[in-house]
Amino acid sequence: MNDVIALVGNPNSGKTSLFNCITGAHQRVGNWTGVTVELKEGKYKKDKQIKIVDLPGLYSFKSNANDETVAYNYLIKTPPKAIINVVDATNLERNLSLTIDLCSLKIPMVIAVNFSDKLKNKGLKIDLDKLSSLFGVPIVLVSAVKNFNIDKLIKTACDTNSLPVYPNFTKYNGQTLTQNKFAFLKENLRNVIHQKETKKQISQTIDKVLLHKFFGIPIFFLIMLAVYFLSINVGSFFGEGIVNVIDVVKNKASVFLNDKKISSWIVSLCCDAIISSIGGVLSFLPQILILFALMALIEESGYASRVAFLLDRFFRAFGLSGKSILPMIVSCGCTVTGIMATRTIEGESERKMTLFLSPFMPCGAKTAVFGWFSSVFFGGSALVATSMYFVGIACVGIFGAILRQFKAFKTKDRVFVMEIPELKLPSLKNVYFVLYEKVKEFFTKAGLIVFCVSVFLWLFKSVGFNGYVGERVEDSFLYALANAIKYVFYPLGFGTWQASVAVISGSFAKEAVVETLSLLCSDVNVAFSSKYSVYAFMTFILLSPPCTASLATAYKELNSKKQFAFMIVFQTCSAYLVALIINGIGLLVCRGIYLTLSLSIVILIILGVCFAIKRLKSSKCTMCSICKKGEKCQKEKRFTI
Repeated sequence: MNDVIALVGNPNSGKTSLFNCITGAHQRVGNWTGVTVELKEGKYKKDKQIKIVDLPGLYSFKSNANDETVAYNYLIKTPPKAIINVVDATNLERNLSLTIDLCSLKIPMVIAVNFSDKLKNKGLKIDLDKLSSLFGVPIVLVSAVKNFNIDKLIKTACDTNSLPVYPNFTKYNGQTLTQNKFAFLKENLRNVIHQKETKKQISQTIDKVLLHKFFGIPIFFLIMLAVYFLSINVGSFFGEGIVNVIDVVKNKASVFLNDKKISSWIVSLCCDAIISSIGGVLSFLPQILILFALMALIEESGYASRVAFLLDRFFRAFGLSGKSILPMIVSCGCTVTGIMATRTIEGESERKMTLFLSPFMPCGAKTAVFGWFSSVFFGGSALVATSMYFVGIACVGIFGAILRQFKAFKTKDRVFVMEIPELKLPSLKNVYFVLYEKVKEFFTKAGLIVFCVSVFLWLFKSVGFNGYVGERVEDSFLYALANAIKYVFYPLGFGTWQASVAVISGSFAKEAVVETLSLLCSDVNVAFSSKYSVYAFMTFILLSPPCTASLATAYKELNSKKQFAFMIVFQTCSAYLVALIINGIGLLVCRGIYLTLSLSIVILIILGVCFAIKRLKSSKCTMCSICKKGEKCQKEKRFTI
């Protein structure tokens, strides 16, 4: 049987970096709280018999958050051979509070004092002997970044005979350590930590600007503007080069197959479906590489936590807790990860509301789509793509306030303390691993879905009731179906069959939107009535239900068919309403004669939403998961809606 060693520590203590260093894995590392939301397993790269488990970060055993409950239950129900308690060398007083709780489990333990490479810069010196005698457990000074003392740490943890099972507990002021641990740590760490006077940290000086109450948000806007400018302009340059190469390959393949007198439908399948779809996937790659590299630099530097701090005041104004911010910021990378990060939220109502709203933030796939739209329709304007972030933030606040009107989403105000990590120079190694994982995920998941969707669309575009229709698209199955659906989107300004198909294909993978429009339109401008309708389409893609992978994760987290169905309806209605308003404004600006019609439609939809909310509130339905069809509500003894 393998020896199991568990890594336990506060969020942002460097557990995941240490796990990667020990196992050689490439788990996601971020310079902010809440990166690990479920346990991860690996094996010590120098001895495969030693199993390493990275548990979600936790501050104490008293929290009800799902991720912290996972960590606690694992330690209680399946005690490991030993615990490696990872603590931040630059913040010992806060980190060692958890150490006291871990000692009460009576599991052999060793304390890994991480970030030892930062001690000199901060003028800190730790007396390891005194710290070891204070807790009665071995102490090893390590640095996951510098790969320092890693083998010594594992050797110490494996030698359970030298690890005390019952640490030296003592009482402090008549109370046990767990009851008065902060006073105990403050008193005893005076003789353990010695600090020299150092110059003011550069990070603190920069934070005065980045976190300024007036300048903080504009700086965030400018940073995202720069990110999009580089990804759109530089990425498009290389993307166009890839498209040109694919066009050459496509033409040569077409000539070759025609010379061999191959059937026209096979030529179309190979060239228009397979080669074109591969080219569409590859043309996304430059933008994705640049975009995710820049986003990884932002996360690795610690700026992402500062963005969460800046947005906290805005979200609280709409009744959202500060702890809801982190999953939403994580969703900017991947909605699946953002939904999973809701496990860090303690209250069930607050967790569900965050799960409903976090897909409104633009994920990596959506940002690539927005970059393409900005390049094609808005002359490469990074301003248009960047605005999607702020549209998402605004919709989170507005629709969050609407959700709070439902009994199921009533939340209590909670005190939220968020750790702001020190700014640091990004690790190029971590950035490389992020890019590697993103590119791998793109080709194995999103790219495969886009390819399959493209081939499927080609099939339905090329086949009709009369068999193979070739270029006569009007006779195809796809046109017949999409032509019936398009009227739903007509009020939004993109009531064309091509845009309707793009919306449907985007429900599988958002990247498929671009490939669909490219496949169905010789000129993509024909799919939209104006630039306002293009922007309305972008907001619809932003706010509509996310990709299938995200929906599967949301269904698993909600564990309720009724709540999941309500989430789909809520997100779809939100997307439709916002897109309708944007297109209505466009009609007002461009075509004043449609003012009455557009305003009437907007007013009717708003009144309908208000009526539905009022009806749901009057029914006292809590959106619980115990309702059954045709039966009275088992909680309220009245019919559910």
